[in-house]
Amino acid sequence: MPYEEKDVATDYAAAMEMIRRSGQQGVPVVATEDEVILGFDQVRLKRLADKYAAPKRPPLGILAADADDYLTRHPEKAAALPEGTKGVYVGKIRPDTVADRAGLQAGDVIVGAAGKRLRGMAQLDQLVGALKPGAELAVRYLRNGEETTATLQF
Repeated sequence: MPYEEKDVATDYAAAMEMIRRSGQQGVPVVATEDEVILGFDQVRLKRLADKYAAPKRPPLGILAADADDYLTRHPEKAAALPEGTKGVYVGKIRPDTVADRAGLQAGDVIVGAAGKRLRGMAQLDQLVGALKPGAELAVRYLRNGEETTATLQF
């Protein structure tokens, strides 16, 4: 958020402008082009911060678990996968999210991302958390025992 800081203790004109605009003296004041916000008005300060905040990365949109843990508890799902499969078992895909648009489906096991093998959800969270809006992440996953790839576009 662009701003200009003025020290009202040393800048008399700035001090008078803040008193004129806010009617307050001795409290923190944030002034935008069209609005004066007193420092203790947290709701309005948050709204202002959100207005100028950088764009947020869209959510991946999966409900998932570490594949080795999940497959140990659900051996019927493990039967179609190579023994010792590690990665992220996708339990559910939220509609209209990055994962949904990339074509991932419930039951897929994400085994690699960014050219690395995935050991579990924590590693995937770390990779996704480092991405900025507009970034892409290549993933490898197993569906019905067959490995395929997708590009996640954030």
